[in-house]
Amino acid sequence: MAVQNPKFKARFKTIEIDYSQWEKRLIAILEKEIKRAAVTWLNATVLLSIPIWSGASRATFSKLARSVGFPLSISPVVSPDGKYALGPGVGFAKSDGKLNLDQARSGRVFFTYETSLWHLVYNEYNNANANPKAGRLFYKLKDPGPYNFQQTGADAFEDYARAVLELPSPWRALKFKAIRVG
Repeated sequence: MAVQNPKFKARFKTIEIDYSQWEKRLIAILEKEIKRAAVTWLNATVLLSIPIWSGASRATFSKLARSVGFPLSISPVVSPDGKYALGPGVGFAKSDGKLNLDQARSGRVFFTYETSLWHLVYNEYNNANANPKAGRLFYKLKDPGPYNFQQTGADAFEDYARAVLELPSPWRALKFKAIRVG
């Protein structure tokens, strides 16, 4: 009796990670978390560190606040002579801030803030009441510097960033591929 070659038919399943699907989830998480981190930073810097007088100092944060959906209200205090001094418009004009998501595909998302508002920069590092001429002080400050808002913001950002543990699970991006043999 002759033995015939048996033929096998088999079907295997392999697992592949759909990298583009995983990357989309990663980018969405990065964008969400950098916005939350910016809100945390703004809360610590603007609301906890920057007093309101004319509104100019707080208004320097307006552009960044808008880009991350942070509701920043500015209510200037009228000076003893009935004037507002510089006002929010000056602070807005002397600053920039934005959320940058352009490099999210490379895992780089960030926000920026910068200002050239002289009295905010001076009060960041100095007590204007101690040296009014250097700070061009026009009235005795109730909340003199140094504000140290940059360090306060950095600490708040780092605390938030340390707590972010969410990365997209590769299990949700798995694809099964059937392979037929025979």
